[in-house]
Amino acid sequence: MRAIRSNDKAWDVRRRASRFALGVAVIVAAACAGGCKHTSSAANPVFELQPRPVLKAAGISSTWDPRISVDTAGGLYLFTVYEDGSNSRLGVSRSESGGDTFDSQIVPISEPRVSISSHGEQSPSAVTTISGIFALWQEQAAGGASKIMAARSVNWGESFEKPVQVSDAQAASFRGFPSIAVSPNGDVYATWLDERDMSPASKEEDSSYVYLAKSSDHGASFGSNVRVGDHTCPCCRPSLAFGPKGEVYVAWRRVFPGQKRDMVVSTSVDGGRTFADPVRVNSDGWKIEGCPDSGPTLVESGSNLWIAWMTAGNNNLARIYVSSSVDGGHSFRAPVLASGDVLDPNHPSWQSGAPGTLWLVFQGRAPSATGSWSQNQAFLTRVASDGTASVPFAIPGSETSVAYPRVALGYGGQMYVAWTQSDGGHFIVMLSRGRVKG
Repeated sequence: MRAIRSNDKAWDVRRRASRFALGVAVIVAAACAGGCKHTSSAANPVFELQPRPVLKAAGISSTWDPRISVDTAGGLYLFTVYEDGSNSRLGVSRSESGGDTFDSQIVPISEPRVSISSHGEQSPSAVTTISGIFALWQEQAAGGASKIMAARSVNWGESFEKPVQVSDAQAASFRGFPSIAVSPNGDVYATWLDERDMSPASKEEDSSYVYLAKSSDHGASFGSNVRVGDHTCPCCRPSLAFGPKGEVYVAWRRVFPGQKRDMVVSTSVDGGRTFADPVRVNSDGWKIEGCPDSGPTLVESGSNLWIAWMTAGNNNLARIYVSSSVDGGHSFRAPVLASGDVLDPNHPSWQSGAPGTLWLVFQGRAPSATGSWSQNQAFLTRVASDGTASVPFAIPGSETSVAYPRVALGYGGQMYVAWTQSDGGHFIVMLSRGRVKG
């Protein structure tokens, strides 16, 4: 089940993890194992009824794998992979009108005549801060190797500087599934999966390594690569977050003895130079002979570290759980079910909202009393500081085979959700806008 490492644009390839059946045909309802704490749905945000294909106006027929963010002035940024001739390229489009209209031309980030890799969880990562915009992706190098590349914009996305290489190994090995984040002090961190250290034993157990690099010059260059952890599920993207005392957190799905694949978090207290032994978030006991292409997502909120992930451990039913650490990643609370009775939930992504509130977006299928299969939709769950999760709310108009949704928050309760869907033989990024009540 290892992800296909190519630029194949076939819809079924790019959505392999979305179609992961987990050995069951239809699941009508899920029991609340592991601590089920749901609130009412009275506080659901209100969304427009029809999402919009925002980049068609730019004359681009195929776009996919969006990232979305809002800057301090309220500008909305939509990062997407798009077709540029025979290549796949990363670019960004901006809206200064809350999504009413976007720039007529997409701003390219990756270089021309170079194809980036974007399928499944192997897609670019991007972040917008008050001081710059930063993007990270994988592309092929000479001799069959792959490399991690980064680029920055210091003019609010008007243009991007020439990309720089983040991965420092030149050996012809795989490296990918990148994540980028900016710490409170402005340092830029990149993490990814890397096979430069692979041995016959690690290949046999289907695992990889987690690597990290830091930029102390605002993303202009990156330092030496640091190995964070081993025994890593080879197609599950790692995640980054930062603590209030300068902690650097990295989370990944680790391969434990017996092919059990659970989430762990490792912490650095010296700016990413060294990392402590990983802490197991929960013993899900998910034994699977292959990588499920589904990594964790981290966020820091209210001095607590939060993690969300998908697992099918214990009862072989896919579910998304959340947990938090109040002691800097040394231990984690009992997990709480966040996906409710949504079927086949997968690929969660955090967004921090008002103090004490987090939003979690993920894809899944609406439960059916008849046992019929519905299309993947985008679902949204509110998670309070006490771990309480709201009943998942389906984004209107997302009943068309949604893949990898992302959420961003703006001013005055504005909420934006973007995803990829099929559109007459092409992929297309869709955007839905909502407002948070209260």
